[in-house]
Amino acid sequence: MNGITTVALAGVGGQGILLAAAVLAETAAAAGLDVKASEVKGMAQRGGSVRSTVRFGAQVWSPVSPHADVVIATEELEGYRALETIVPGGTLVFAATTHILPGGVLRGEEEYPGDLAAFAAGREVRLLPVDAELLAHEAGSARAVNIALLGAASTVLSFSVEAWRAGLAAAVPAKILAVNERAFALGRDAAQQEVAS
Repeated sequence: MNGITTVALAGVGGQGILLAAAVLAETAAAAGLDVKASEVKGMAQRGGSVRSTVRFGAQVWSPVSPHADVVIATEELEGYRALETIVPGGTLVFAATTHILPGGVLRGEEEYPGDLAAFAAGREVRLLPVDAELLAHEAGSARAVNIALLGAASTVLSFSVEAWRAGLAAAVPAKILAVNERAFALGRDAAQQEVAS
């Protein structure tokens, strides 16, 4: 992809997708890369799907791409929905224990998808499941799921720890920075252990 990396962040309104995208964009900028970002947040206030894309490289002309190298999903169904955009050999980093049932499932009109592993294998996508809710609680805030997932994704995105620290400091309000730094570190450690096992 001409030296451009595309990361899509997918979730549900209120899960901090836009903040996570801002951290990633600031991290890429701190690493000296050109960055473009876009967001779709139409139903964010009502618990609807939220999607943001961050693209970075030596020179990026557009924030939009139909494909992603990495998808970070704060909810498993949103990860399913984003799977079709991931290039073969790409990675889905997702909150393995977070299930927010959409209206159609609650009304019995459709089923919550199953067997994410088989679907991903068919598309040659690597899965990186993270118990991000547990890590966020351990860090000190249930709202830090998004940053714990960024920490996990940092193991597949080639930024230095210093660039990530700069990205967090630039995008996260100072009063919650320490909690988010802990969540990031816990997510990174969890992903490294997952890869090692």
